[in-house]
Amino acid sequence: MNKKFWLITSIVLWIFSLLVGLNIAQGQTDNKVLWVRIDGTITYATADFVDIAINHANENGYSAILLTLNTPGGLLDSTFSIIDKIQSSNVPVIAYVYPLGGNAWSAGTYILMASDYAAMAPYTVIGSAQPVSGLTPITDEKIINALVEKMRSFASLHERNETQAVRFITHNDNLDPDRALSYHIIETIASSPSELLEKANGTKVNTLHGEKVLNTKGAKLVEFPSGPRTIILQILSDPTISSLLITLGILAIFLGLSSPGWGAEILGSVMLILGLIGTGFSVNYGALLLLIIGVGLMLIEVYTHAHGVAGIGGAIIMSIGAILLVSTPPAPLLVSSEWFTTFLFTVLGVIAVVAIFFSLIAYKVIVIRRKKPILEKFPSGYGRTVDNIRPNEPGYVIIEGEYWLATSNTPIDAGREVKVIGKDGHRLIVKEEKN
Repeated sequence: MNKKFWLITSIVLWIFSLLVGLNIAQGQTDNKVLWVRIDGTITYATADFVDIAINHANENGYSAILLTLNTPGGLLDSTFSIIDKIQSSNVPVIAYVYPLGGNAWSAGTYILMASDYAAMAPYTVIGSAQPVSGLTPITDEKIINALVEKMRSFASLHERNETQAVRFITHNDNLDPDRALSYHIIETIASSPSELLEKANGTKVNTLHGEKVLNTKGAKLVEFPSGPRTIILQILSDPTISSLLITLGILAIFLGLSSPGWGAEILGSVMLILGLIGTGFSVNYGALLLLIIGVGLMLIEVYTHAHGVAGIGGAIIMSIGAILLVSTPPAPLLVSSEWFTTFLFTVLGVIAVVAIFFSLIAYKVIVIRRKKPILEKFPSGYGRTVDNIRPNEPGYVIIEGEYWLATSNTPIDAGREVKVIGKDGHRLIVKEEKN
């Protein structure tokens, strides 16, 4: 069973999983609310996660989206990516500062104000929305005025207190739930998600798509899980990790170009791509590049003798690329989320099988290389000496057209005819054949 067979088998399994699993997405009629958690610092990974979740809710008939906030703030670009997704959603978005004692500072406050329905749990706090650069507050009027008007537009759309909304930026005001409700910044206070859904039911909310009525009474609350893509992006979006990957990637590329043959340039390229993804570079383009590198390594394994190393590396890189590339079902295919999840795990399963296959090849190569050579067939008959052979001083002889190291109990000069009479380990034992 050769490597080409496994490559062809992998491709066939990919195509088979696509054809067998394809089905038309069925409309969901039951009343359910998608629960999306935002915990911790808001990064590119957070924005990607919310984007996937909102797409899922819009494509699967959810009556509302519950976005719970517990965050100290985060990146401004990522925050407005989330807000853009909220405002483009046909499904109403309920933002809820939760759990009890949590906070939605800075970026969290912007998201709360942009939501269609705002709520807070007891003992939570919102506010402090002035942007900062590093540890220094930004006072540039161009930036502040833009953010002020944006915040004012959120409050105006949802008929909230515009003056107080602006003060979150200009005065870094902080409000607890009671004051936020009395200042008409939020619509209600609720101790739990289920209580919130009961209170929000029947409320008319203003959205960019017009007025909508929340239908949340008795709705089933479905939590949206963090998939492998989100988990990887959360790791990569850590500034320390992304900076380290970029630095090490550049150094590895230079090392690979100066000392080719070790694969450092390939490893450096992968590290550089992952680091750029962590800083906000397009996830899809980065994932596509990883897939191309992975496929290239697997082709190198098939058509060269890399002893499984290139195959294993290619399978790992392809797995990372596939996970990052696949987020939600492409809309033109009209496939269900359940099918797409199955398809993703099928693809990863095929890659895992290929990786195991190449791992076995690498293991066998290592075992063979570590195994001491054993010569099962020694020559017999006659030959001639190439070197002078003395007791305890072996020399070479030619027998059957091959050079062999030989010893003798008696001195034999070079150019003499000899006969093989035995062997000593990997050496022949010869004696001079006198005419």
